[in-house]
Amino acid sequence: MKILIPNYCLDDSFVDNVSFTLKQMGHEVIHMGTISVSKSYSKIYRAVKDIQSKLFPQLSNQEKFILETIHTTKIDLMISLTQSLDESVLYECKKKGIVTVSWWGDPAANMTKRGVLSEYWDFVYIKDAYAAHKVKSLGINAEQLLEAMNPVWHKPTHQQSNNELVIAGSFYDYRQFITKKLIQDEVELGLYGPPPPNWAYKEIILNHTKKFITKEQKSKIFGSGLGVLNTSPMREFDSVNCRAFEIAGCGGLHILDSRKSIEACFEPGNEVLIFNCYDELLAILDKAKRFPDEMKKIREAGAKRAHSDHTYEIRLKYILSKI
Repeated sequence: MKILIPNYCLDDSFVDNVSFTLKQMGHEVIHMGTISVSKSYSKIYRAVKDIQSKLFPQLSNQEKFILETIHTTKIDLMISLTQSLDESVLYECKKKGIVTVSWWGDPAANMTKRGVLSEYWDFVYIKDAYAAHKVKSLGINAEQLLEAMNPVWHKPTHQQSNNELVIAGSFYDYRQFITKKLIQDEVELGLYGPPPPNWAYKEIILNHTKKFITKEQKSKIFGSGLGVLNTSPMREFDSVNCRAFEIAGCGGLHILDSRKSIEACFEPGNEVLIFNCYDELLAILDKAKRFPDEMKKIREAGAKRAHSDHTYEIRLKYILSKI
């Protein structure tokens, strides 16, 4: 099929992994081209976009790209990845006979405007179970579908070689506070991802590596560390993020705060480690240092599960089977 993904492609992002996998599966993919990490996370770039959207409530670049593309190219399917699109644009897609799929990979609270609440979506997939149920209750064809990992570059290439607890990603509310506590308790950390926000604790700013890790480098760092901490923000309810599958796929010792949806993806205690409070997290880290052979078995089991059950190809085959 000829598939439209109306967004820019950042290295090892949702767009990148879905596009890459669809091409591997033999489909033609059209997106908006690549964008650098420095531009994507530039505070000036984001501020300008925010101001434009508030002062000039017109179609976004992504929405304009959709309209331009569908009027010049025969598109079979549009997969929108964590985007709120104007209903007028979706209506034009329906007039062209294009199947429309929304796959929302962020917390549902991050939706803007109408989010995924439109009758013009043929299929809506959300990673949060509660949000999916709420949308479905309105008659929209919605269900929970989690993100995944890419076995081409999320793979167990390295074994533990240091005692760093790796924390990667954006430093939102919960992740900031737990990181600050870990720093105060002198836990050895490796902090990666986009630049921390202006309101970040000074301890986090000082300890941050300023490195945005992707693909094989992600595999190396996740696999080499004592463990990888994976938490969820306060605005998220019951879901599992893409980082969960990447950590496991890379052979990292996967440590999560407790969420019900985890049990449908991994076996706690055997494939991942779960904590319900901060003291339990410290106890896990202590055990990881004292019993590396036991932790190695958990790493291997988690990697095996991720590669067998949680790849982008598996998720996309499911999506395409519904069309």
